[in-house]
Amino acid sequence: MSEPTPELPKQWIKGLVPTMNDKGFMFEVLDEYADEFIRSSSTPDNEMLDIGCAYGVATIPALRKGARITACDMDRRHLDILKSRAPEDMHDRLTLFTGALPDIDLQDNYYNAILCSRVLHFLSGDEIDASIRNMFRWLKPGGHLYLVADTPWGIWRNFIPTWEKNVANHERWPGHMPKPINFLPYKPSSDDVGPPLMNLLDPTLLRRTCEEAGFIVDKASFVDRSDFGDKGRMDGRENCGLAAHKPD
Repeated sequence: MSEPTPELPKQWIKGLVPTMNDKGFMFEVLDEYADEFIRSSSTPDNEMLDIGCAYGVATIPALRKGARITACDMDRRHLDILKSRAPEDMHDRLTLFTGALPDIDLQDNYYNAILCSRVLHFLSGDEIDASIRNMFRWLKPGGHLYLVADTPWGIWRNFIPTWEKNVANHERWPGHMPKPINFLPYKPSSDDVGPPLMNLLDPTLLRRTCEEAGFIVDKASFVDRSDFGDKGRMDGRENCGLAAHKPD
């Protein structure tokens, strides 16, 4: 007898759906880079890849546009919920893949577009570099890449002095933040664990990593998350994003 599909976790902060693996939240408000990924899915038979898809906030709109999409997440429960939320007549265009960067093995020169939203900042610097190189391999020539990541200018504002010191010291990864829970702008409860490390980024770091992997960067910018609450919002630089393409 098959296991019942888990239910979508209850929100305790409006617009943020908790993940099941203590990695934070799925944001229900899409940013400009996710929107661009979804728009690119309107070409018939496009093969798309959504890495860190959670419960399908970008996957399901891309399916509705007609794309064939591989939804990848490290937690199978997220994928089961995603499938239960996607219309059944679209299941033949949906592939579920359980895995975590950088240890994912996918087909080279296969995807028209890749979205990797709010995943890279959970990786070490070497893992980020390896992951971006892999995405370059997976994309078809001319394929597009969309990235979104956390910066210090939001909920991680207590890390800003360390970030600035690391930048002044020319650290390759100035956002490397061990024990992120220590930098929250509030006292965590005894039940809070959080990820063991985070690696905060900015548009310059995203651009550097992608250009080193061979991408042509079309746009790299901060992302204003006006939908974030007081503790998460700071000055319009709460996230950073990048759009790039693989040369033909």
